[in-house]
Amino acid sequence: MSEISKAVGQWIVANVGWSVIIFLFILSGLFKIVKIEINPIGWLVGYIGKALTKDVRNDISELKTSTDQKFKDIQEDRISKIAELKSDYDQKIKDLREDLDAFESVAKEKLILVREESSMNCDHVTTRLDEMQRSNDMQTVRQIKAHVLDFANSCLNKHKHTKKDFDNIISENQEYEALVAKYGLVNDVYTEDFNYIMKVYHKCQEENSFLKESDDE
Repeated sequence: MSEISKAVGQWIVANVGWSVIIFLFILSGLFKIVKIEINPIGWLVGYIGKALTKDVRNDISELKTSTDQKFKDIQEDRISKIAELKSDYDQKIKDLREDLDAFESVAKEKLILVREESSMNCDHVTTRLDEMQRSNDMQTVRQIKAHVLDFANSCLNKHKHTKKDFDNIISENQEYEALVAKYGLVNDVYTEDFNYIMKVYHKCQEENSFLKESDDE
């Protein structure tokens, strides 16, 4: 405060002059109206002080305005960055969901293809196994028919057979009839040959004329 007063004094002395100062000083002592004091010196000093501090006050006002603006800019920048981060996050989540949906769709398609391929392979394998089974069964049918035919011819030629031989033929016939029923085969002349074998079998039972196993050996 002393520096301001000193500066004011120096300015008054340099620009106003001592005669004016003395005149104002005397004048300030003469004018007193009721309780209101008119002090030209005080008013002059205040005016000069305001003039001298005007730049400082302007600087303070400008600093406040600049500070407020910078704070506002910082807030706006912060809000903008937060909005940008949120938008980026939402976009990444959206992209991730789209990728997951696409992956799920592709996975489902591949699973369907795998199932269809597996089903086709299973059907192919099943068909192949059925074909192999049928081929084996047909081979068994042919073997049994040949065996029964040979056995019937042997009986026609009066060759004797053991009871075990007859039992084996009867067992083979049961397997043959099951295969005939399974595949719907025609039982042609086989039936006559087997019926003849059974007649011989029953006759051997009645006469107890089976070939002894010891004789067969």
